[in-house]
This record gives sequence, C-alpha cells and structure tokens, in this order.
Amino acid sequence: MTADTSKNLVNVYSTPIEFDAELVKAMLADEGIPSYVEDANGPFPGLSGIPCHVQVAIEHELLARQLIDEHEERHRARAERELAEGDEEPDSESEND
Repeated sequence: MTADTSKNLVNVYSTPIEFDAELVKAMLADEGIPSYVEDANGPFPGLSGIPCHVQVAIEHELLARQLIDEHEERHRARAERELAEGDEEPDSESEND
C-alpha cells in the first residue's frame, strides 16, 4: 500500500482478535466493499494486545459502518436468544423433589 492510498483509508472496526477482523473483512467483501486489515497480530493472534483495524476507502465508510452495526446487532440478538433459551430449560433437580 502506498502512502497516498493509506491517506484515503479510514478505520471502521477494531478488535484485538485478528480472526474477528478477518471475518468483518470477509463480510464487507461479500457486500462488494474492499477492505484491509491493519496491524494484524502475526504468529500470536490475540496475545499482543494490539488491536487490528479494518480499514476501507473513505467513500465506503458509511455503508461499511452500517453493515458492521447490523452484523453486530444480529450477533447480539442471537446470543441473547440463546441465553434466554438456556434459562427456559427445566431444572432437573427441582423435578425430582
């Protein structure tokens, strides 16, 4: 990447987990938005404490942020639903009393 190109990129997602950054990059690519993962953690993903940044061109920033927000909201809703379903399971100890 050249210096001119890096001036046109903006961070749209940051995480210390390189795998999560790569998932966001793939999701954006599926939507036709090219992106770049900056500061990948190398051979020890998640251990360095240095966050990875998903970057897109300025002209894709708003759509990329919207897609990431929607993706995270679906993920939160699914996690909450799974947690609620786990709470609804009958307690086997109380059934035997």
